[in-house]
Parts: sequence; structure tokens; C-alpha cells
Amino acid sequence: MPKHSIRREPELTTEDKMRLERVSLKNIWNHRGRVGFLSVALIVAVATIVALNSLSNMMQLDFQRQLDEYGSNMVIVPKQDELALSYGGVSLGSVAPTEQTLRNEDVAKLRTIKNNENLAVISPKIIGAATIKDRDALVVGVRFEDELRIKKWWKLNGGREARQGRHEALAGAHAARDLGLAPGDSVEVNGETFKVVGVLEEIGSEEDRPLYIGLQSAQRLFDRPGQLDLMEVAAWCYDCPIEVIVGQTLEKLPHADVAAVAQASKARNRVVTQFNLFALVLSLAVGFSGSMIIFANMTAAVRERRREIGIFRAVGFRGLNILEIILFEVVLLALFGGLVGYLLGVGAAVLSAPVLGLSVPMAFDPTTAYFAVLGTILLTIVSSLYPAITAARLSPLTALNDI
Repeated sequence: MPKHSIRREPELTTEDKMRLERVSLKNIWNHRGRVGFLSVALIVAVATIVALNSLSNMMQLDFQRQLDEYGSNMVIVPKQDELALSYGGVSLGSVAPTEQTLRNEDVAKLRTIKNNENLAVISPKIIGAATIKDRDALVVGVRFEDELRIKKWWKLNGGREARQGRHEALAGAHAARDLGLAPGDSVEVNGETFKVVGVLEEIGSEEDRPLYIGLQSAQRLFDRPGQLDLMEVAAWCYDCPIEVIVGQTLEKLPHADVAAVAQASKARNRVVTQFNLFALVLSLAVGFSGSMIIFANMTAAVRERRREIGIFRAVGFRGLNILEIILFEVVLLALFGGLVGYLLGVGAAVLSAPVLGLSVPMAFDPTTAYFAVLGTILLTIVSSLYPAITAARLSPLTALNDI
């Protein structure tokens, strides 16, 4: 066995262990300046990592909530079977050999696909033109309940929501301005009178132009019973297989074309992924920096405590006892730093969430708390292990020379 190696020691009695713990606590108090510096470094490192991880989880939940609420809609329209005509390199236009349509019963068929649980909202529509107050106007027939669920961004500027089955209407911002409509007004559409119960706030899109009435009323006014022009489907959620849903929809509705509008979701998902990557890299950097601070501090502490270690060895402490004293101090320090750092990190995440536009409430995550405390203890022990072993292997003769 090498001269300075640690010999296998007999098991310590309970009284011996209590004596070692008292020594560790006394050492912490005697070196409270150094311990305080290490505690602050640990707390800052843990708080930073916990805050980044908490914000990352909140962004994921907020992303999932927004996708589930707003959807990245599938748009279903009748298939266009056009045949391009050309002869001798000259285009002669196209013809439509067959006329495809969507019908009310297609909504029920769509509900029978294998992944139907991922279809949050189906909003069928029919679109037509009408003359209102001697002006051409766009009229859209919708199921109001479904349309308002799928268009979460719609806001009523006065009035209330229209009810299905009644002669009630909602006016887009442009339609209300062009036709001079306000909540409470009556408007005649193809011989039928509708009461405008609300006006939508302007959102800067084509949705500002129409006058919205009930689906069945529109089908009757346009003499298209049971027909639909399109269906918007909120079918994209955080982990929904959108391509699979599109394929299943085409199987059920072979007379339809399906477009998955997922660009906005994918763009936001890229932002969340980039933030998660940034949080991971920064957490690793902070963890590495913290471990280096602990290593350097503990190495310096061992050099400073050579006289103290010499006294311990002179009164009968073995190498294993020295190792246990130092590691017990380290565990206490890590436990304190991990708990306080976790609480500060959660607090920082809660305060930062509104600044980042996150509306998801902060929930207690036992996994984060578990790894914050145990991870800190493990990291601190690993960083302190070499200096602690060096102190334990210190020759009694060398240590006594420093007394």
C-alpha cells in the first residue's frame, strides 16, 4: 500500500459520527466568510438553472395551450377536377368534367376518422353574395358557436354574440362601416330580415368584410340546401400527427382537398425549441462554472486548513474521518444552496413570465425541485471530492509541520 493512501477504517460508532458532525458545524461557523461566498455562488447557479428550466416548461405549456385553443387549422374545400386543354403548344384553358361539393353530412363523416379525438372544432361555412342597401355585400353562413370557438381572436365591439337558429347576424368591421350597421340594427338579405346583434373589431384580414349569418339561413337564401363551401378544422395540437389526420380525412372525404395550415405553429415551435436549446447550453455553462468555483474554493480551503487538519490527525482523527468532515460540510452547503436557489429560481420565473408574454400559471414541479436539490448535492460532492481526498491523504507528519 502506498505511503499516503487511505486505510480501510472500522465502522464509526454513533457517538463518533456525532462528534464528527459537531466538528463540521464548528468548521462551517469558523469559516463562515468562505462558506458564505460558496453559498452565494451555489444559490445563483441553481436559481439561474431553475429559472431557465421553469421558463422553458412554461413556454412549452403556453405553446401547447395556444395551439389547442387557436389551432393551426385544416381547411377542407371541394376537390377541383380540372382538365387542362392544349393543342400544338397553345393553351386553350381548362374544363371541369365533374362538379364536387361538400355537404352537411361530411361533418359527421369527419368525426369518424381514427384520430377524431384530435379534432377540437369543425366549423362549416357557405359563402355567397347579396345586395344589401343597394350595395354588393359578402355574406358568410356559419355555425356561430363553432366559429367563435375556432376564431378566438374575434372580439365584439358592442352588442353580443349571435345565436344559431335565429335571424341574427354579426357584422365584420368593414361590412359594418360600408353598410352603416351597428348593434341593434336590422338588415335585409335576399328578402329576409336579420338583426345585427354585434360588430366585430377590425383585425386587418378578409374576415372584416362579411356579414355573418346562421348556416342554415345562408343555405336557404342562396338556394343551396345542405351544401358547404369549406370547413375549417382546429386539428393541430402540440403532439397531434397532423399529416396522419390529413390522410385520414382524405380517405373519408375523397371528394375534398385538405390543406394543413401549420406554418405559424411551426414558426412558434422553432422559437420555443431555440429557447430550450439556449436554456440548456446556458445551464450547462452555469453548472460548469459553479463546479469550477467549488473546486477552486475547496482546493484553497484544504491548503488553508493544513494546520487544522494537522491538529485533527494529532488527536487521533484518521484519514477517513477527515474525508467525512469535509464531505459533511459540503453536503450541508449544497442542501442549503439547492433549496434557496430553487425557491429564488421559481420566484424569478414567476416574475419574468409576464415580461415574456407567458400567461400559463406557474405550477409546482416536483421533478425540478428534486433535481435542483439532489443535483446540487451531487455536483458539489463531485467538485469537492478531489480536494477532500487530498486532505484525507495528507500525511500526519506533513500536517503537523504546519502547526
